[in-house]
Parts: sequence; structure tokens; C-alpha cells
Amino acid sequence: MNISKDEIKQLKDKKYRKQNALFMVEGEKFCRDLLNTDVKIVRTFACDNRFADFPNFELINKKVIDSIATTKTPQDIICICKAQDYPIQPIGNSLILDTVQDPGNVGTLVRSALAFGFDDVYLIDCAGVYSEKVIRSSAGTVLSARIHIVSRNDIINNKAKIAENFVVADMIGVPIDKIHLPKGKFAVIIGNEGQGVGDDLVKLSEIKVSIPMTDKVESLNAGVAGSIIMQKFSEV
Repeated sequence: MNISKDEIKQLKDKKYRKQNALFMVEGEKFCRDLLNTDVKIVRTFACDNRFADFPNFELINKKVIDSIATTKTPQDIICICKAQDYPIQPIGNSLILDTVQDPGNVGTLVRSALAFGFDDVYLIDCAGVYSEKVIRSSAGTVLSARIHIVSRNDIINNKAKIAENFVVADMIGVPIDKIHLPKGKFAVIIGNEGQGVGDDLVKLSEIKVSIPMTDKVESLNAGVAGSIIMQKFSEV
């Protein structure tokens, strides 16, 4: 199995990868992490035979790998993977990200979601969840998360399937340390860094919480706020 120049050009094209539900994982650590997930590796390109145990392995020149890679730091291995397509049938609590644009926030929130038992992550017009920046900021946890790329209507129309209790942060909501936690599954919604959660999703939310802070800080970063809320709701 030999990669052609045309294939290399296609793999570098974000639009091509999106159309074919493909993403790239770069570097030995994250590529080895893949072997412990359900992610399907469709091609493995490496310049060293120590990676010969990877699925669909092909030994290629280091210059070819560098031409495909998106990172500045040279890598010895790149895996081309197929994005998972999970049905909207969550197995526990869920996290919904509404147009979160910063890759660092997306990665942090996915990592916190898995840490606090929010197994399903729904993304509406967010930063590319399988971008190199998100993979690194999530410490690779995004590779084992149940990721759903959805529309606003997908969430609205499937509310009953996703959770019994929808939670959104609100400056005038109940302080999170005083809230009574109901039974059932939770879906925590975190909104855009500047605009917050869209009105249509706010209306879905039965629970509005605030995070008490000193007057020295106006607001919290989306990744921090979402992590605090998920930790609290994981206590039920």
C-alpha cells in the first residue's frame, strides 16, 4: 500500500478530511493512545519500523510525513483515523458545547467531561474537535470520548433522549453550592466565549446555576466554568 502525491495533498486539505469524516493524529504518544480506543485507524504513516504493529502501516520518508503534519515539531508517525458516528443515545450525563470557538476551551471541557462522568459530548458549530490543538489541550482524551457533531435542532428535537435535566450557567441562577440536585441524567450546556448559550437552548434548561465569585473577577473562562459545573453535578 503506497501513498501517492495526490493522496498526500488530499490528506492535508481540511475540507477533504471533513467530507470524508477523517482526522489526523500526530506523534507517538497520541497515536499509541489510539490503540486503546474504538477509533478506526485507516492509515498509519511512519518513518520507523518500530510502528509496524499499527493498523494499515506504511513506512515512508520523513520528508513525506513532514509534508502532511500540521505541527511544527517533527513527528515520526501520523495516523489517519475515521471519525466515530455515535447515535443520540447517551449512556450517562452529557456535555453540550454551543459554538465554543477556542480549541483550548473545547479540549479542556472534553477532558473534564470524561473526568466527571459526562460520557457524551455534543458540539454545535464549535472549534474542530479533532484538530491538533484540541487533541493536545485535552491530553488525548478527546480520542476516547463519545463525540457528536450536531445542529441546534438535533438537541432540541432529541431533548428527552439526552437527559431529564438540562443545566445552564446564569449570572442570576441558583448559586451552585446551594442548589438541590434532582435525580436523573444531566446535560450541561456551555456557550460561546463572548455570546454565551443561545436563547433557544437556554429555554430548554430547567436548571440555571451561578458560580459564586469575588468582585475581583467579572466572569470565568468557559473551560473553567464548565468544569466546575460538571464536577458539582457528578455528585448525584
